[in-house]
Amino acid sequence: MIRIAAFLFFLPFVLYGVQIDESLIDTNGTKLYETYLSQLEKEANQSDVTLQLQRSLLDQLIEFEESKDKKPFAPLMASDIKNKQDYLKAFLRYVENFTETKRIKKELKGKEEKIDYLKKQIITGEENQSIQAHISVPSIAQLQYAFYVKSQEKLQSTLEQIRELKDQNRNILLKRLESIDFLQDKQTQDTTAQEMKLKQLQLEREGLEIEKERLLLLQNQIQSNQIDEKRKLLSQKIDDIVQDFVNKNLYLYFAALKVNDQKVFDIRKAIEDDIALMSPQKQRAASNMLDALGKLASERIGTTKVLASQTKEGVVTLGKDIWEMLHYPLFSINKKQISSWDLILALSIFAFGLFLASLYRRYIRKISLRLRNLSLSSQVILSNVGSYFIIGISFFVMLKTIGLDLSSFTVIAGALSVGIGFGLQNIIANFISGIILFFEKSIKIGDFLQISDTLRGRVADIRMRSVTIRTNDNIDVIVPNQTFIQQQVINWTLSDDIRRMHIPFGVAYGSDIDGVKRVVLEALEKSDIEYIRNDKDREPQVIMKAMNASSVDFELWVWMHGDSTLKPSGTQDKFLVLLYKTLYENNIQIPFPQLDLHIQGIKEILEGLKKEA
Repeated sequence: MIRIAAFLFFLPFVLYGVQIDESLIDTNGTKLYETYLSQLEKEANQSDVTLQLQRSLLDQLIEFEESKDKKPFAPLMASDIKNKQDYLKAFLRYVENFTETKRIKKELKGKEEKIDYLKKQIITGEENQSIQAHISVPSIAQLQYAFYVKSQEKLQSTLEQIRELKDQNRNILLKRLESIDFLQDKQTQDTTAQEMKLKQLQLEREGLEIEKERLLLLQNQIQSNQIDEKRKLLSQKIDDIVQDFVNKNLYLYFAALKVNDQKVFDIRKAIEDDIALMSPQKQRAASNMLDALGKLASERIGTTKVLASQTKEGVVTLGKDIWEMLHYPLFSINKKQISSWDLILALSIFAFGLFLASLYRRYIRKISLRLRNLSLSSQVILSNVGSYFIIGISFFVMLKTIGLDLSSFTVIAGALSVGIGFGLQNIIANFISGIILFFEKSIKIGDFLQISDTLRGRVADIRMRSVTIRTNDNIDVIVPNQTFIQQQVINWTLSDDIRRMHIPFGVAYGSDIDGVKRVVLEALEKSDIEYIRNDKDREPQVIMKAMNASSVDFELWVWMHGDSTLKPSGTQDKFLVLLYKTLYENNIQIPFPQLDLHIQGIKEILEGLKKEA
């Protein structure tokens, strides 16, 4: 029965998670894809849409393999940065690294969702059977799954290259910062005219916005479209003026950064205010510029000085640096990048689960004091089962939080399920036996059990795998739970603690049977031994059991209760001493073992020997 339960326990691992064709993903070259492609070329119906889709996916997979070692980005060259205009162009290329990083991260998230969807379709068998293709070529879903996984790997590789490229470009920018004069050809013209022009353009744009709303109320779509074109032209002019302000502030930022001037934070705030004046499209494109500026400031001025500046911008920059460090991948598990933040979050969730489990134990102990119907045994079992359940749930939530796909482990579990099932059958048997004991409530904490002639004692603790028995000698014995299911166990206190004890004794032949019974019962009545008295249903009795070769055997039956029943050897000692003294005082003989030896044959032999002599 236990083996069947163990097999059923591991059966899902065998049936689940084995349908993904990993060879399409783990291949190190294009030979496998080319083989499938050549098989498709042999098909007669080349115009079939399914075959065309398969060929297209295989072509994409081959292209991924051929282009995986290519580096799509080139680093900045220090020799190309000769003046402040070149430096600004190089900085804008550095900003593109941040833009590309955000774009790839967003695309990676979309790929991950598609991969999860396709994996569920393949594993659960929900993929569309109507688009299954050539029998010797993987299905559309399998190829599409491999396509997304390969594209995800390529994006992750590209993201890693961009991270390295950002470090290289940042170092080049910081190195060239020393040799560029950003304040040469100082601006002498007043920027007031540009500011006034900017305000005028903004007012004109607001006026056009109001005019458009009027035309929409009149449902004049043609003139409304014309106003939209004018607004776009005005927005372009405003963006050009603001971009000029941003460029000037960038030169001031680089100049302050060159001498480690704390004004860089004020200048950065001015740049941020300028970007807010741009159109939404330009704002999104320029937002990465602030991250790039913050990174340069952290490297140039130092994180400690950034904190010492006591500015909000410095704190935000530090926070972003720390956040990026925490999210930097340390290693990967099953193609999932694991960062320090993932580990901290996972361990925090598991620690919180342990904390909840301890609170649950305390709560059970607290309510058990108010609930009289809740026995100590039920309290302990309920506490253990609930805490194990909370810890188990927190463990799986921890793995899910990291992002580990638990179904990916089912392939290994399926291959080892049979061996694990037989190797852990005793553990599973004890676990299931513990659940049975919990619901049967045939054994409770405080019960006095007798498992064998040499092992008896009180139940001190009940766990999911074993029960702790504390003997009368104060020795703790750990007994597996399946012992209580598979073997005969005597529970002395299951319903009550009243037991009848049998104390054997014997007297010599010729003794007065009635007298023996009378004197024993009278002596018992006068003794101070604790037993159940004045109960017509449980009166003590002396019963004649047998007539053996040397004695007439009796038994004294006495009803006991309380601790006397749980210490049978000590209780029996009291009665035997009483019986011995009573029989001795009343001259009732306690017989020794007797043996009759017949020597008639030996006597005849001796007489024959005398005659011969």
